[in-house]
Amino acid sequence: MGILSRLFGGGSKDAPVETGPVPVCGHLTLIPHWDSAADMGAADKISNYHCESCHEQFTREEAASMRAAGGT
Repeated sequence: MGILSRLFGGGSKDAPVETGPVPVCGHLTLIPHWDSAADMGAADKISNYHCESCHEQFTREEAASMRAAGGT
């Protein structure tokens, strides 16, 4: 089978797709977000945290508990 047929789907359609285990995100990079630009920089006015790796959002309390457990 040539490279073009492999690139454009000319290969076998019955070939199993192997997927590995889905890695668990450690939420190591939490970015704070504020509701207003005027509030930026004030730790007590952070509305939520956004994980840069998995794009999940967390409340201030959730982020604090992750940091206390050994995260960021």
